[in-house]
Amino acid sequence: MLEEEIKDVRDRNSKLQIQVNQSSVEAVEQAQQKQEEAEKKVRTIQCQYNKLQENAETVKEKADQKIKSLKKEMKEKTSFWRMLYMVFVVFEIIKSTMVQNDLFACIKVLIRVWCRYVEWVIRPSELNIWGEKEYFSTEWSWCLRVMAIIIVVGVVIAGEKFVLKKIEQYRRVWDKYSMRLMVVSLEMIIVSGDVMRRFMPINLVVLFGIINIAVMEIRIYYRRANEIY
Repeated sequence: MLEEEIKDVRDRNSKLQIQVNQSSVEAVEQAQQKQEEAEKKVRTIQCQYNKLQENAETVKEKADQKIKSLKKEMKEKTSFWRMLYMVFVVFEIIKSTMVQNDLFACIKVLIRVWCRYVEWVIRPSELNIWGEKEYFSTEWSWCLRVMAIIIVVGVVIAGEKFVLKKIEQYRRVWDKYSMRLMVVSLEMIIVSGDVMRRFMPINLVVLFGIINIAVMEIRIYYRRANEIY
């Protein structure tokens, strides 16, 4: 009897072991199936994401190309109208005799000053109390020539440095508003030059330079103030 019971127990144990092994295999198969389904979903989502990204890049490229074409078209139109406006300003300058006379007057003054300087360097002289020229001796004339040339060279070098410094300062604050102000001031001077000369006996070219230089100096001052504070 005891042997039969032991045998029955062994049979039941073997059956239980078989069932456990079968359930483990089924669990592993189910886990593998779920993992495969999850991986398949991930691949599907990845493919959808890649397609959406490609579509987004395509749309972005098309939008960038359209923006570039619009900018190019706007730039061409702006350049055309600027050129047309500049041609109009040039015709106004040609039409305005007052501006032409003042421009030629500035050129004549520069040429006259240079000619007088060259003439003085060739033969240094001074005016006496009667307004007559008195020429210096040869030794003193050479000394005056050397000093005059040194002074002129020094003034030219200092002026060049000053002008280059101002150009750099103007370049930093120069923008489209500065260009517009320059064109507008030029147009105002050309159109109302005759009226201005009645109230202000000043050269119109000099007035144009004073206006624009004053505006640029004010902008440079405010720029420095903003940088300090």
